[in-house]
Amino acid sequence: MATDSGVRNLVKKAKGHDPDAFGLLYDEYVDQIFRYVYYKVGNFAESQDLTGQTFLKAFENIDSYEMRDVAFSSWLYRIAHNLVVDYFRKESKRETATLEEQPPVPSNRGNPVDMVMAEMDSERLYKAMRKLTHNQREVLVLKFIDNLSNSQVSEIMGISVGAVKSTQKRGLLSLNRILSNSSGTDYLERP
Repeated sequence: MATDSGVRNLVKKAKGHDPDAFGLLYDEYVDQIFRYVYYKVGNFAESQDLTGQTFLKAFENIDSYEMRDVAFSSWLYRIAHNLVVDYFRKESKRETATLEEQPPVPSNRGNPVDMVMAEMDSERLYKAMRKLTHNQREVLVLKFIDNLSNSQVSEIMGISVGAVKSTQKRGLLSLNRILSNSSGTDYLERP
């Protein structure tokens, strides 16, 4: 992960029309943006396309990005967010991802049983996340999958930090209820 000053330096170079600098920014953020889009859209191919569109728009509009206003990553997430909103406006029927479309669950465990269990847990979590409200799902993905701060989530979604916190809490409670109902286990139970 590049440092803040490293990212700022790359952005300055990209604004000076250095394609290599933008390529490094792409390499730095493409996985995060793809993950974000995928958890919202649920279709691997569409997510790849929207991720590509995100970086194309960023490249075309890099001169309008102001470093002092928001973090570069927040600016990218905002572009992705707007493209996803446009995508759903255009789509009358949403496709849900099949098991084959889901990205493989990264695992450094060698035990095949553990790997299968992790994939089953991942599929279960994905299906449960699809039952949350749009805002709850977006906050949880940004916070826990992309590891963004409350202020970054606030910038991306255009809501207050307090709204991020309350949406996160409601989302976690809903997710716990959904997962508990499907397994009989309270995931937020305190020892």
